[in-house]
Amino acid sequence: MIRRWKWLLLILLAVIAAGLGTHGVKTYLLYSKKPEKPDIVKVVETERSLLALPHYIALAQGFYQEQELQVESALLKEPTKEEITLGDQGDVLLGNLSQAIFTRPLGTGADLVAFAGLARKDGSFLLGREDIQTFSWDQVKKRSILGDTPDTQSNIILEEALKQNKLALQHQVIIIQNLPPNLKEGAFQSGVGHFVQMSDPLATMTEQKGVGKIAVFLGSAVGPVPSLALLAQESYVKEHSRECQKLVNGLCKGMLWLDYHSPAEAARVVAPYFPDLDGQTLKEVIERYKKLGLWDKSPVIPQEDYENLQSYVKRAGELTNPVDYKDGVNTKFANKAARTVEYIPPEKQREKTWWEKVKTLDFK
Repeated sequence: MIRRWKWLLLILLAVIAAGLGTHGVKTYLLYSKKPEKPDIVKVVETERSLLALPHYIALAQGFYQEQELQVESALLKEPTKEEITLGDQGDVLLGNLSQAIFTRPLGTGADLVAFAGLARKDGSFLLGREDIQTFSWDQVKKRSILGDTPDTQSNIILEEALKQNKLALQHQVIIIQNLPPNLKEGAFQSGVGHFVQMSDPLATMTEQKGVGKIAVFLGSAVGPVPSLALLAQESYVKEHSRECQKLVNGLCKGMLWLDYHSPAEAARVVAPYFPDLDGQTLKEVIERYKKLGLWDKSPVIPQEDYENLQSYVKRAGELTNPVDYKDGVNTKFANKAARTVEYIPPEKQREKTWWEKVKTLDFK
């Protein structure tokens, strides 16, 4: 009996020694090499937008770094140009399909292709001067709205909402479209227009000042659309498929993180990207958008959403560059991320058992 126990003890010691030895070799091979430089992607956007919240979360939480990807985030130098072009300013555009694809004049350079979506609804609201308990579109009849310029995606969504509710544009409803965005709030406060179209955080801040009250969320007044997406030149997507996949993986994890965590936690994480916005307002805005279903848990751009938006642009008379879904959207990266990326909250993560560490040679 004693001899048998000696043999068992020797076998156990041999297994442990082999495991530790293999772990040592593995550690030497891993750490004796110089660390490889991460891939780099420069993402540019026209302005900081709350629709891009999953992207900012991925940046702040290190989800891109987990993919061994260095993401440089910057604003376009000329965001007011009629046609958005990347040029040498960046690799990937964080923008909307209306401006980047559908209203792009033909022959203006390499076409862009969308390869991941961030939000499935437009983020704008219609605000009235008084608190409307039960809103109906009849209340807009024979009224004027301070809107955006005709070719912007927000104005296209507003026009579509009015059309779907049988309201004749510039006849039954007047849309004032010649005011710069930075003058809309002041004009409305001074008495111009019966309603005003605004996105958050401006809509919430206007309510806080007592200037207006949100009447309806325009993002839910029409069908879902890919209101914000990652876009790049088709040649870039083909030549840098590894970087694109890493980018979409990190973005997908940011979307899952946002879905799991509270608005207060999200506001704390993305606060550095909105330095002019106080924490309470940022929390309220995120809470409102989450309740309205602005963000999805998947970066996949559904074909129905894409075709919804293109048809809205067409009915608005702004479609200069029609593009089929198969040509305008590359689904490969988003589909793979949706299948493989997961987010496990820290409180649900568990320590590996001793046997799991032996099997995976992970003794850290």
